[in-house]
Amino acid sequence: MSGPEAGLEFCPEHDGAMPKIDIRNVRSFIVGVDREVPDAFGRRVPYVNLDNAATTPPLLPVLDCSRRFYEWYASVHRGTGFKSLLSTHVYEKCREVVAAFVGADLQHHTLIFTPNATHALNKLASRFAGCPDGAIVTTTMEHHSNLLPWRRLGGRILYANIRAADGSLDLEDLESKIRSVSGRLRLVTVTAGSNVTGAMPPIRRIARLAHAHGALIAVDATQIVAHRPFSLGAPDDPARVDFAVFSGHKMYAPFGSGVLVGPRRFFEEGAPDAVGGGTANSVTLDEVLWAEPPEKEEAGTPNVPGAVALASAVRTLQAIGMESIAEHERALTRRALERLSKIPGLRLYGSLDPTLAEDRLGIISMTAAALDHAKLAAALGYEWGIGVRNGCFCAQPYVRILLNLSDEETKAIAERLAAGDHVTVPGFVRASFGVYNTEDEVDVLCEAVRKLLSDGPRQRYVFDAVQGAFVPERPAFRIEDYAPI
Repeated sequence: MSGPEAGLEFCPEHDGAMPKIDIRNVRSFIVGVDREVPDAFGRRVPYVNLDNAATTPPLLPVLDCSRRFYEWYASVHRGTGFKSLLSTHVYEKCREVVAAFVGADLQHHTLIFTPNATHALNKLASRFAGCPDGAIVTTTMEHHSNLLPWRRLGGRILYANIRAADGSLDLEDLESKIRSVSGRLRLVTVTAGSNVTGAMPPIRRIARLAHAHGALIAVDATQIVAHRPFSLGAPDDPARVDFAVFSGHKMYAPFGSGVLVGPRRFFEEGAPDAVGGGTANSVTLDEVLWAEPPEKEEAGTPNVPGAVALASAVRTLQAIGMESIAEHERALTRRALERLSKIPGLRLYGSLDPTLAEDRLGIISMTAAALDHAKLAAALGYEWGIGVRNGCFCAQPYVRILLNLSDEETKAIAERLAAGDHVTVPGFVRASFGVYNTEDEVDVLCEAVRKLLSDGPRQRYVFDAVQGAFVPERPAFRIEDYAPI
């Protein structure tokens, strides 16, 4: 490509390889990484972002590429103007870049852009509707996005148990559940990495088991694609993954874009879940001829900037190297587990052996005997400038099993939530690492937790019903003063 757009070296429409990025220099590629934030004492302190399992910060190449693309942005498909032609080329190039990242063969697979992984799972679930005699097996460790869509189908759903001691999947129970519905089993759907404990089920083993019993396998890859190498596998491999979903906002792309990838033939028959512009080749007042996938599954004007951001993030992650990312985050996890496990009154969840950190993602959930999870999270943020998350992380069944809550306690919690009480509900504090986090930031977290549990918070915290969180009784700043609009 020549002309003004030729300098888009970080952008997915550029065919040249992005230069290799040394992982030691990754922080210079993260937007806002050195931003200071106000604390509860009127000071400005460096922000330590340990909430990457929720959303990662944007990569600078992603923002640069997106900004440059906006100068050429237009609606895709069927437009004859230059900008529309260029945008269409870029959009489809993004599809190729993302497909290659997860080992999808676009001769066999189709890759559908969606708003996010939740939307992708709902779209996939709609394809399994209309078979009340079928069965689906999933697990109790799933995010709500991989639980709730399947409940709407009307068929039988079985939930494989987890081992409460370390949060790992009980593979014997999973196999038992699969065998119990063999012949009726249509799908096994499982996360590739827990957003609560970082546990990583053996996806290839589960895939072989599902295929041996005539079923397909879907993988929620949202928590893994930015942290470990991930590939669907060859279409004829018994250990292949049939469907995968993930979101750009968890892989350093700040715009709303998600992915559903699976066998093209699976989406060729029948009507799409959402219909309208772009989904049909021919429409009369009596009949409709649907387009081929992926177009038939991407109703309306697609989010082209979101696809650009996602593909640019993929290119940047590849330039860093997924194995380098994995090893860096393993080292951070080992360091955090080793130090946090020595703090009196703190309980960690998931596999706790620091030498086995390669068997879990960099996600650590914890509870403190002396401090409620919501207040601990608030104190970390307001007093130390550390961004974490607290609660159940949209994985309530899993969290309640890990907390060993009885059926009666679970029912009482549901009643309190229904009454609007979000203060007394049990949960965790979660710290989660990204490629740009450092050993120093791990040490700041560990020191902050140790001090808060030994000395207590230095502020008095009250529940703010508007924010739905604990805040200092006498805040030193107003959050609205920092809002850009």
